Amino acid sequence: MTMRSQAKIFIHFAFLAASVLGMLANGYSQTSQTVPGYPTRLPYAFSNFVWWSNDEIRALLKSRIPGLGDEIAPNSAIERRVRDALTMMLKEKGLVAEVQSQEPSNFSLTAERAPDSPAPGIVFSILSPQILVNKVIVSGAPEAQTPALNENLRRREGHEYSGGQDWMVRSNVKEELAAKGYLESQVDITHDAPRRDGNHYLVNLLVSVKSGPQYRLASITADGGPLLKGRDLSSHFAQKAGDIAGTGPFGRLAGELRAFYWHYGYADVEIHSPPVLDRSHAEVSYHLEVIPGPLYHLRSLTIHNLNAEQESKARELLGMKPGDVFDEMAINGLSQKVSSTPSLTAYGFTFGPVKDKANAEVDLTLDFYKVSDESSVSLK
Repeated sequence: MTMRSQAKIFIHFAFLAASVLGMLANGYSQTSQTVPGYPTRLPYAFSNFVWWSNDEIRALLKSRIPGLGDEIAPNSAIERRVRDALTMMLKEKGLVAEVQSQEPSNFSLTAERAPDSPAPGIVFSILSPQILVNKVIVSGAPEAQTPALNENLRRREGHEYSGGQDWMVRSNVKEELAAKGYLESQVDITHDAPRRDGNHYLVNLLVSVKSGPQYRLASITADGGPLLKGRDLSSHFAQKAGDIAGTGPFGRLAGELRAFYWHYGYADVEIHSPPVLDRSHAEVSYHLEVIPGPLYHLRSLTIHNLNAEQESKARELLGMKPGDVFDEMAINGLSQKVSSTPSLTAYGFTFGPVKDKANAEVDLTLDFYKVSDESSVSLK
């Protein structure tokens, strides 16, 4: 199996595991917190109260609820008072509305957040009537990029408006502009005044862009680290000097290097390639550096839920025994071998590598389980 194929397999399974965790988190709405360590107070935010700005709505609430700060206790009397006050504020505008508050799951409090995403908090929103996005209007973007931006943002039209998603729109626009060399763009997201349309309300989403200069690639180099010392890796680059800068100048090289180092026991390998901007000439340089970290060995291998014959076969298929260099890619290779081995085709497995960083050793546990027509590998 090639290094590229190994990287693709690992990324595929990692993505599946992350997707399952995300679906579990998003599908779980907590109304009463019993999780140990759950915060006693949380910040709060507003999703779709489009008649006021965020600052206006906070000021109005604080004038109606003496002592209200910027954090409240989950599932408390003060949370209910905020809901009631918001309901009354809408009623004063002639709206009979249902207001809800949603508290974050424990998972969302502990999981790593995407860059620029809001911190978890209690979110107040109007459940009915619906507030929908009518049009997405882009202004200030480079003329050549405007059609593509309009096309990509049009999918939000007709869907429910949520200010909590503004960061995602902003991030997507910045990413698309960065792919065309606009590495320092600024994007502001607002909306216009709501207007009634039948039994719901419409707002236009206003996307204002300051693109900044379009950068070109001044230089691109890579150091493959100790395992590839002195190796010319330029054939793997997706861009060359003089090109308009993009978001992935090294192509798949970083992922392939990571998989390569995992295969040879460097489970903590880090790969850095930060952009170095020359703003006076609108140029950017990149240098990729591999920091391998310690070389890990497998200290123990534990396999659950197989009989002695099956376990022996699984160990043979894994091809890694205690004392060997820890090959993380071998675990993903095992999934392919299991699916084509008669005594194990009815099984999937989860795996849980536990690192002892002080001694550079790994204890690996494989938990097998029976599946119907599908087998899978997941991280624990």
